[in-house]
Parts: sequence; structure tokens; C-alpha cells
Amino acid sequence: MASTHTTKRKTADDHAMAEARVSDTLHDAVTHAQESVQDAANSVRDTFVAAADRTIDRIQTLQGDFDSAVRRNPTLAVLGALGVGVVLGLALTKRS
Repeated sequence: MASTHTTKRKTADDHAMAEARVSDTLHDAVTHAQESVQDAANSVRDTFVAAADRTIDRIQTLQGDFDSAVRRNPTLAVLGALGVGVVLGLALTKRS
């Protein structure tokens, strides 16, 4: 009878150890998945920030180029704006 009790106790201990191993493995897998998701999010954020910085630099360059062109040729700039206004006005006006 003592042998049966010892066997049951050993089996219970084996199950507890197996559950602990499974729990540890699952915890490690979840931790690894969380780290992978965080790394991916950081990579996306870094890519987006770099693209935004490049876009801002390009827009500032274009604005500077435009300002310089208007300063060099103010009459041409006014005539160009007038032409764009006329074209938009004609395009947006409904004809009866």
C-alpha cells in the first residue's frame, strides 16, 4: 500500500513539474512575441519618422525655390496666379 501512495505522489510531482515546464515555455513564448511586436512597432515608427523628416525637408526646399522664383519675377507670378484663377473660375462655373 505504501508503494501505491509513493507512486501516486511521484505521479503528482511529475505532473506538477510538467505543468511548470509548460507554464515556463508559454511564458517565454509570450514574452518573445511581445518583444517581437515591440521591435516591429519601433521599426515602423522609425521608418515613418524618417519619411516625415524627408518630406518636411523637401517641402521646405520647394517653398524656398518658389519664394525665390516669385521674387525674381513678380509680374510673371501675378499673371500666373491670375491665369490659374481664370481657369478654375471657368471650370467651376456652371453653364446654363
